[in-house]
Amino acid sequence: MRGHTVVSTSSSATDLRADVYIGPFLNFEKGGGTFSATTSTLISGKSDAVLIDAQHIRSDVDELVQFIERTGKRLTTIYVTHGHADHWYGASALLAKFPDARVVTTAPVVDYINQAIEIESQQWATMFGERVAKPTAVPQALDELTIDLEGHELRIIEIGQGDIEPSTVVHVPELDAVIAGDVVYNQIHAMLGLSGPGGWRRWLKSIDAIEKLAPKMIVAGHRKHEASDYDVSRMLEETRSYITDFAEGAQNLDSPGELVSLMKAKYPDFGNRWTLHFSAQSWFSRKQAKAQGAGAGSQR
Repeated sequence: MRGHTVVSTSSSATDLRADVYIGPFLNFEKGGGTFSATTSTLISGKSDAVLIDAQHIRSDVDELVQFIERTGKRLTTIYVTHGHADHWYGASALLAKFPDARVVTTAPVVDYINQAIEIESQQWATMFGERVAKPTAVPQALDELTIDLEGHELRIIEIGQGDIEPSTVVHVPELDAVIAGDVVYNQIHAMLGLSGPGGWRRWLKSIDAIEKLAPKMIVAGHRKHEASDYDVSRMLEETRSYITDFAEGAQNLDSPGELVSLMKAKYPDFGNRWTLHFSAQSWFSRKQAKAQGAGAGSQR
């Protein structure tokens, strides 16, 4: 098996349980670097199950199918936390194996997907070639922000900002669990290259909102295989401090290399440094473009 599976939590007080599939770190087709391990979480009742996030590489989706089939549960719903391809491209292949399931998310996430699908399809093909799953099953919008699982409520929270906006998380009160998508990271360099200072501040508020739910378990969208879903305080504080440190460095340093060095020194054990390099380069490229635009305007 390329990925890892974790039997995360169950409770004698409920029929629900959560199991987590963690994909492998992925090499890009060209240029070196890796894409961080992505999680999919199966919330199961006595007979039925809901999957949260669907992977994006065909071989990993195949493993995810086997992961679900081994439970013996009937997959009723695939929920997508946000619009990035690594969280929903696998839905089509999953539906081929579980045709009675539905693929859903919130209306704002559907809008994001529809706007981004063409360019993201090109980007993912460049990054992963023929390995990437084909995105033919676009999620449908939920009518309400809950998913019923055998009478148990899975609560969808429109959290706003994560690595992109809109982002959502799934709160499972009976398990004291939050499936956090890319709002919380677990010992992985966070993707800060798709937002800026305003987004980073909003992201910190999203982390505060998750903390107020007082979960005992958080499944981050990207994590080291050996990291724990139960070390909630560490996850929240590390993600919070990572964003803060990156934001301060972005404002005060003069080059991507300096920012990368700062963050590597502060977070030496975090996985997937390619994301850090991308985020630093993205920020300084935008900063330079803005400065050049302002300079051109002042000359008119």
